[in-house]
Amino acid sequence: MRPDPTITIATDPAVYPPSEDTFLLLRTTEVREGERFLEIGTGTGLVALHAAKSARAVATDANPDAVRLARQNAIANRLPLAVIRCDLLRGLRGPFDVIALNPPYVTDRIGEDWTARAWQGGETGDAVLLRFLRDAAEHLAPGGRIHTVFPSSLDRALESARARFRVRVLAERRMFFEKLIAVELRSPG
Repeated sequence: MRPDPTITIATDPAVYPPSEDTFLLLRTTEVREGERFLEIGTGTGLVALHAAKSARAVATDANPDAVRLARQNAIANRLPLAVIRCDLLRGLRGPFDVIALNPPYVTDRIGEDWTARAWQGGETGDAVLLRFLRDAAEHLAPGGRIHTVFPSSLDRALESARARFRVRVLAERRMFFEKLIAVELRSPG
């Protein structure tokens, strides 16, 4: 999707703000008219709001402040976006044609503080992504796709993705301390 300058996004110090990885996910996620779209860990709702312009969009986040903010941003932009508080895919009904996730991937113990959890990926940085990959296929529609972003240093996560899905690298972005990879995952069948 292309960034739409007419979509305005309010931010909050308690919510992960749109950053380079957010915009990489936005630019590499394709959503077609009428598709069922799910963004997990929506934060401010930037990616989901862009999808809501053409798709039936749902956004989730575990952070209650993010859920509130994404709802406010949907209202402010007059876009139909259902925002639900949940942990990854827990309690969601699918299937979805497109699932987008910008997971936390910084190597750091996952704590209780919602703001820090937006980037804490566990001791090896891939805890959240590995949990997501384990359950994602059962929420994906036939022919559906997953779009996600993660650093190239997460070899274990990439191998887990390759074991479950067909993986296509869509873009790479070199950052000052890492290389981010945007991928599309599809069911192997």
